[in-house]
Amino acid sequence: MAKTNNRFSNFFSAAARSINFAREAQTIYHTSDDVFVSRGTTRQQALRDLIDQL
Repeated sequence: MAKTNNRFSNFFSAAARSINFAREAQTIYHTSDDVFVSRGTTRQQALRDLIDQL
């Protein structure tokens, strides 16, 4: 039984991570370039940083 619970737990953890990644990517995509300029970075760098978190 514990093995089954662990599988479900792993599945939902992975699903939550995937959804969080997609939300972060969408936020970066919809952020205006002016915001990145004011932060001293670029959209591409923000996406690279997000990918590095994987």
